[in-house]
Amino acid sequence: MATVRTPAEQQSIYRFMLKSLQEYPSEAVLYLNFEVSKFDSDEELQQCYQLLSKTDRQNLYDFFNNKPSSTRFNSRTRETQYCKKPSNVCRRFTTEPRPITPKSSTQYPKQLQQQPSSPDPFFTQTSSLIHSWKLKQKSKNQLGIELNVLIGGCTKLSQLIEIIQTLKNDKQVMETSWDIRLIHKMLHKAAEFSDSHSSKFNGIFSDITLFKSSYEAKTCILLLILIKLNLNFSDGKRLVLSNAAETSLMQQWGIKPNVAIYNAFITVCAKTCQFDSAWQLVCGNKPVMAPHLPLKANQITCLNLLTVCAEAGRYAKAKSLVLGDTDTVSLIRQWGIMPNVAVYSAFITVCAKTGQFDSAWHLVCGDKPVMAPHLPLKANQITCTNLLTACAEMERFTEAKSLVLGDGDTASLMQLWGIKPNVAIYSAFITVCAKTGQFDSAWQLVCGDKPVMAPYLPLRANQITCMNLLAACAEMERYAEAKSLVLGDTTTVTASLIRQWGIKPNVAIYNAFITVCAKTDQFDSAWRLVCGVKPVIATHLPLKADSITCMNLLIACAEAGRYAEAKSLVLGDGDTDSLMQQWGIKPDVAIYNAFITVCARTGHFDSAWQLVRGDKPVIAPHLPLKVDSITCMNLLAACAETGRYAEAKSLVLGDGDTDTDTTSLMQQWGIKPDVAIYNAFITVCAKTGQFDSAWQLVCGDKPVMAPHLSLKASLITCINLLTACAEMVRFTEAKSLVLGDGDTAITSLIQQWGIKPDVAIYNAFIKVCIKAKEFDTGMWYLEKIMNKCDMSTFLQVHAHLAPLEKDNFASMIDKGIAQGIYKKNVGLMNHCIDLHMDKIFEDHSGNDTHIQGVPLAFAKLLFCYHKQNNEPKITSIITGYHGNNTLKNGMISFLKDEFGLEFIEDKFNSGMIVLSESIH
Repeated sequence: MATVRTPAEQQSIYRFMLKSLQEYPSEAVLYLNFEVSKFDSDEELQQCYQLLSKTDRQNLYDFFNNKPSSTRFNSRTRETQYCKKPSNVCRRFTTEPRPITPKSSTQYPKQLQQQPSSPDPFFTQTSSLIHSWKLKQKSKNQLGIELNVLIGGCTKLSQLIEIIQTLKNDKQVMETSWDIRLIHKMLHKAAEFSDSHSSKFNGIFSDITLFKSSYEAKTCILLLILIKLNLNFSDGKRLVLSNAAETSLMQQWGIKPNVAIYNAFITVCAKTCQFDSAWQLVCGNKPVMAPHLPLKANQITCLNLLTVCAEAGRYAKAKSLVLGDTDTVSLIRQWGIMPNVAVYSAFITVCAKTGQFDSAWHLVCGDKPVMAPHLPLKANQITCTNLLTACAEMERFTEAKSLVLGDGDTASLMQLWGIKPNVAIYSAFITVCAKTGQFDSAWQLVCGDKPVMAPYLPLRANQITCMNLLAACAEMERYAEAKSLVLGDTTTVTASLIRQWGIKPNVAIYNAFITVCAKTDQFDSAWRLVCGVKPVIATHLPLKADSITCMNLLIACAEAGRYAEAKSLVLGDGDTDSLMQQWGIKPDVAIYNAFITVCARTGHFDSAWQLVRGDKPVIAPHLPLKVDSITCMNLLAACAETGRYAEAKSLVLGDGDTDTDTTSLMQQWGIKPDVAIYNAFITVCAKTGQFDSAWQLVCGDKPVMAPHLSLKASLITCINLLTACAEMVRFTEAKSLVLGDGDTAITSLIQQWGIKPDVAIYNAFIKVCIKAKEFDTGMWYLEKIMNKCDMSTFLQVHAHLAPLEKDNFASMIDKGIAQGIYKKNVGLMNHCIDLHMDKIFEDHSGNDTHIQGVPLAFAKLLFCYHKQNNEPKITSIITGYHGNNTLKNGMISFLKDEFGLEFIEDKFNSGMIVLSESIH
């Protein structure tokens, strides 16, 4: 039975420890971290340490690591004054060595204090240490310290796992109780490899918790950090939460949960999409933190809950937490917590991720702002960065510009708030520009008449600035600017902007440049980076290609239709190793998936199929790399492109329905088909004349998608089915899908499935009607439905229908003007055609922030209408920035091919085409 000590005895032990360790504060830090120190051979000190309570141990740790000297006991030693700064202590100690009192200690060899340089595997070194302990050549404490040093020398997660596995496989080690500091060292070291893939941490939690030790609250927090890296919610739940069937590990260890542990558990929930488990801690039937309970939520709890809300897209909960409702006080206020700027900034992130821009903007610019210069809480740089993220997510350039740059004579909001923009702010603004088609506004920050970042200015562009500028170049297909940024111009011997700015290009920058090349049809420029006469990324150079380089090159290959290069990159040829092998990069599933996409785009189906079904597959259940859902999706895309129905069927459905027939490849691979997989299979059916196979998925004897099943048809399912109907002229099925049967009062399948039809559905149905020569019948039904639609939906369908009347387009427009469908000017004003819906149609009720453009086919006919009938002197066309510039690029090609017209881009509005005067 454990000895019960009085508080006075416990205090006496603590004071002895404190006084002894204060002899050498720098060594105390090492001792408390279980690292090699002068105190290690002091058996009396070690015995007293084991008698300390967990609270006293933590107090000692805090004392020598964090606390100011005013809180400490007075010390007669000369080094006490250096306790504030361990680095100073280390320097003082090395120059003024002193003997330790009351007992002398034997120093460990110098090499033990350094990271091990032994070439032996960590398994061998660990086994050797265990063996010497068993021979009683080392004490348990010495073994723990030397294991600590060995763990500290790990440079790879696999080495740490090797040590843990070696220890775990020794029976005597596992029967021995170890100093908790050894367990903490393992957990701290694991956390250092946070960049590793989550699967690399598999099993570490289970192995570490098998060790016998005096587990503490701090241990639990470190374990939760490990669990978060492993993305393993079940381990977190087993550690923290108990239920009727099983007690938590914490309970088994006799550890009382505290707020810090629950806060750490909430971060696990955020990373593993377990919103409800986090929310239950504060708002469940049996909350564990509440005003009436011993444990109360704090600001960190609120911040972590907001992170969970952001990850799970739960705006309503975040709003109830921070703002409450008109009649309900916010949870934060109910809990007696004062919101601070950090909480509001985190709430802005939730708004950004859930499409609630106005709620975020109102915090600083509403009728009742909560952060303002005249209020106690003032916005800071993080607030501004988060607001810019929200602007980027919801494409609000105007607000972003008012925040960062202001407008003409109007100062920016940041100036009004007394916040100085930094490079991070400008980099975030560049991202907004990229998302909203405002490339010139981004470029002006570094290359305008009055740049805000330059080598001669206080603020200088950095690598993140360059990455964001390249993202903007990719979005707006600006190859020339990207080239000037990264490569410069060899013809004029102009150094790249990056070099002029004193920034060293890294692999990430070159990878981003490859993406620009992929989007701008500049494949050769991308390929030369790795395979040119003067490569910039190569095994013999400082910069080496990585997996992302390979992914981006494969995307470029897919865009440019370059199968040969993709094959040389991933597979090689005969006796020639692949480029990836030469570069020392192991292909992963994502690489092979991208290669399959190249095969799909270039008609090389067999090369894709060989990866999973060849004589030497590279992805299979018995191999390290396993097929995933994306592999299946990409294979189905390849099947669709090359008309391979049989392979698609074997992949998704197998062959036959009886027990003796072949199961699908997906079943054999242990992959459950989802709605996206079935939708992709329907596309294959549409392209290969296998309508019945597609229809059976939703209306067969054994449907796989239905309201009563776990998988339910989606809008995309319906569009793909209508595409199949159009390809195979199946008007009856299309009508049952979209319209139902008015005569028999049978509702449409879409209604039965609980799907609300949109413009894309109606447009797809119209195409079926045209193919089936049932246009008038279909339109008669559609008009009845359209009368119930909102005006915006009706007008969008009308815009798609109009081009079908190509020969009568002019009379149709004139008739539509008379009926009040079209505006009288039909988008034309001051020699400029505006192709936005609200400028062409009357009573357009779309979103004022995101006004849609008309379909490209409609835009082409409208240009001809105005040019021939009303306005020969058209000087410009506003296309806006829609759907990856589809409308803009389509109009540019149309004007050049049909009329031989040239154009320039408006300097201040990249969504406007300005026709060159020479054409007139």
